[in-house]
Amino acid sequence: MKAHKEKLRVIIYTPQHRIKGEVHLYENSRLTDILNADTATKDFLPVTNVFLTDLRDQSTSEISFLSINRKFIELVLEDDEAIALSKAKEMITKRKFPEALMFCERAVKASPSNAEAYYFLGFCQAKMNDLKGARANFEKCLKLRPAVEIAKQAEEALHTLGG
Repeated sequence: MKAHKEKLRVIIYTPQHRIKGEVHLYENSRLTDILNADTATKDFLPVTNVFLTDLRDQSTSEISFLSINRKFIELVLEDDEAIALSKAKEMITKRKFPEALMFCERAVKASPSNAEAYYFLGFCQAKMNDLKGARANFEKCLKLRPAVEIAKQAEEALHTLGG
């Protein structure tokens, strides 16, 4: 029997690495539950969809699966960028633009180089008639060289705004 698990985006720091990825929580459990699990039998924490940054030279790697020895974990944070952007998209779907705007601002603050966050921030601003702010954020999105689909949407939005 397979237990239902939820994915949680986290950032984990070890003495030499920053690890951004997903840990899998059992339904209705918390991050602390998995971190404080019986370490006598579970020395390693599994993480999937990993972006690994070596803090010594800032080199990065993408890895689909990684096990981290719990002894080396110094700090674990929920990934504010991923959470905020996910919540923003959810609020946009529900057409709750003031709430979405708040989450977009958090996503931009958590990751100032995330083009998608700037796109959605501009989108919310446009929906709330802040056309000057929307234009500025669509332009910022394009300067950050987003994925093709986001770039296309930002360019169309700028065209619609007359920019």
